[in-house]
Amino acid sequence: MASKRSILVAAAMLACSAPAVAQHGFTPEFASGATRPRSVALLPVDASVVRAKVAETQGLIDEGVVYGALFNEQVKALLAAKGYEIQVVDPDRINHDAQLQEYVVEAHRAFDDVMKQYRPKKLEKRIYNLGDPARLLAARLGVDAIAFGTMSITITPAGKAIMSALIGGSTAGATSNLAIVNGATGDLEAVQLGIVPVTPGDKTDQELQVYAAALAERATKRVPGADPSARIEIATATDDDVLDEVESLIK
Repeated sequence: MASKRSILVAAAMLACSAPAVAQHGFTPEFASGATRPRSVALLPVDASVVRAKVAETQGLIDEGVVYGALFNEQVKALLAAKGYEIQVVDPDRINHDAQLQEYVVEAHRAFDDVMKQYRPKKLEKRIYNLGDPARLLAARLGVDAIAFGTMSITITPAGKAIMSALIGGSTAGATSNLAIVNGATGDLEAVQLGIVPVTPGDKTDQELQVYAAALAERATKRVPGADPSARIEIATATDDDVLDEVESLIK
């Protein structure tokens, strides 16, 4: 299901300046260390692997689950290396805990509602809040923050790529989105994008693993260390121009 958060990723790709957009992906308080979490729970990734054929497009749910889980494991390792205490909340754990399942569903609903209104340049104003669903879920999991991840990989055969270039249609590409929500306040603190080009042609399992790992690396690259003294780069005027273009595309 298309959503504003997936559209945002696509828009960033069209803007051709993912690194610039990423510089705006934190609240000032998160960037300064004031609200940076020590412990983070990674919810199951909303992931899809789509194989675009000449006549139709096939979405493979099972592959999405497999590579979404791989994405989360990579994110866990990368954030742990920066000093964060990470727990991956897998579907089995959720399915065996009715209360947790309810909290996850409500948190996802609140997150989707927030992301429908999300604009990158407004993140610093702290106007995006998930409310009680995020706070209850964080308390249940015993963490400072909740992370919502999305990942999409579209594979296009060479013939389909040529047709898409001529008449439009699905094109190859891989995108990811990692959003961090404050467990105490429910505020959206960080939104980081990952974009990886995908060459035309079918892909092996090993190649898909490489794409998932690369997307995790891109989505976490600019996240500062858990130590509040760790800093990130400040956005430049050029970044504002890029965000203006991105926001015009997602309106």
